[in-house]
Amino acid sequence: MYIFFKFTKIYKYLLWIIINQMLISFDDMLFIYLPKIILALFCGSLIGLERELKEKPAGIKTYMLICTGATLFTMVGMAFTEFYEPAGEPSRVAAQIVTGVGFLGAGTIIFAKGHVRGLTTAAAMWLSAAVGMAIGVGFYVFAVVVTIVVIIALIALGRVEERLGLKGRKVYEVTVSLTDPGSLKKLLALAHRSRGMVRVQKMDKGPDRTTFKLKCELTRKEMTNFQKALANLSGDVIFDLEN
Repeated sequence: MYIFFKFTKIYKYLLWIIINQMLISFDDMLFIYLPKIILALFCGSLIGLERELKEKPAGIKTYMLICTGATLFTMVGMAFTEFYEPAGEPSRVAAQIVTGVGFLGAGTIIFAKGHVRGLTTAAAMWLSAAVGMAIGVGFYVFAVVVTIVVIIALIALGRVEERLGLKGRKVYEVTVSLTDPGSLKKLLALAHRSRGMVRVQKMDKGPDRTTFKLKCELTRKEMTNFQKALANLSGDVIFDLEN
């Protein structure tokens, strides 16, 4: 019991030393700095939620951490100027935030099968850091408004892309084998109407069957419709899909 009391006394003394050596007061921590962190968590989570719902590689936790980290770095940079003047320079910290988030964004960009993916995710990370920096310097309302406007824009433009058939295009390789000469003409007509989205790469003409190797750059919905069109061709039709 005596040993426990002794250790408790030591811990209290250490805590007292830490509190007295703090550069910021508890009031500032609770009513100035902590609300900024909470707001950054909220804004970053909102942007991450929109990305998560679209099944993107970076989700809620990633954007939340980026936004909150940018806020904390900005506050620390401002504290350098306040406590270590004239040595402190907050703009240096801000510049490194932009560079660091750019490095993270580059890691999310994927080059696959001749197409670059992940640019929107990388740009959203960059924006999330910018929102965090705005919160760090005290632009609370502006940061929230920007977050809401960006989320609305992402959702609205996503739907516009879906309507125009621009969103989610993937490259598919389709092998089609036909026996009916009439189906061959229909297939070539389908490729022509696609405006370059369906291209004939190779054609092997045999005595009884003609085989086509097609390269298709279509959305999921367009690919479903294309498969239905192939299934409706007359004669013996065999097709194999690779993506």
